[in-house]
Amino acid sequence: MTSVSEDIEQFEACLHALHEDFQQYPFHYGNEHPIAPELYRQLLASLSQLTVPVDYRQDHSSMEEWRNREMFNRLDEDNHEIRRVRSEVTFYDEGIWRGAKSDFDMAVFPAGQVVMMQGKKEGVGNFVDVATPLSVLCEIKHSMNMSGQFRSGGERDIQALASYPGEVGRRYFVFLDWWPRDGYGNRTFQKDVRQLRERLDSLDTQVDVAYLPRTGDLQFVRGIGPD
Repeated sequence: MTSVSEDIEQFEACLHALHEDFQQYPFHYGNEHPIAPELYRQLLASLSQLTVPVDYRQDHSSMEEWRNREMFNRLDEDNHEIRRVRSEVTFYDEGIWRGAKSDFDMAVFPAGQVVMMQGKKEGVGNFVDVATPLSVLCEIKHSMNMSGQFRSGGERDIQALASYPGEVGRRYFVFLDWWPRDGYGNRTFQKDVRQLRERLDSLDTQVDVAYLPRTGDLQFVRGIGPD
C-alpha cells in the first residue's frame, strides 16, 4: 500500500526532527515523558490524511448498560473517525490479546484504512482489534530508565514488537540516549546492538532500532531478528 510506505518515510523523518530537538534542548528530554507527545505532534503535522473511519464494535460490551445501548444514538456519523496516529494503544484479539504485551506506545494507521475498535463491558472502549493493519508500531524508551543502556528493557520491548500478531508495515524500538558514552568516555551503542542480535536471533519478525543519542548521529539498525 502506498500509504504504508509513505507513513514509514514520514515516521523516520519525524524521528530525525525529534533527534534535532533533543540535541538542541537536552534538558527538555530529561525523562521519557516528553518523547511520545513530541513525536505525536510531529506526525500530525506531516501525515497527508489525519483521520480514518472507525468500525466500532460491541462484541464484548454489556448491552444491559445504557451507555452501550445509547452510544450510536447520541453520535453523528461524522464523529466516527479517529486520528491516524495514536499513542498508548491497547490491542484486542478475540476479546483480549494475551501475548507478551497488549499495549504499545504508538501506532500509525494507513490512510483509507478502516480501524476496527472494540468497546469494553461498561461503556466506550479504546481497544484496537489486531485485525486492523498498521503502518507503524513502536515502543519508546529513554536511557534514564535503564542506566544509559537499552539491552535489558530493549530486549523485552523488541520481543513484544516482534510477537505482535497483526499486520504491520514497520516495527520500531525507539531509544533516546542521554548517556551515549559510559563513565570511561566510550560509546556503548554498537556493543549493545551486538549483544541484542546475539540474544534475539529467534524472533518471529524483524524489528528496527532507531537510536537517538544526545550527541552524535541518529542511527537505524535494520532487522533485529531473523534473516
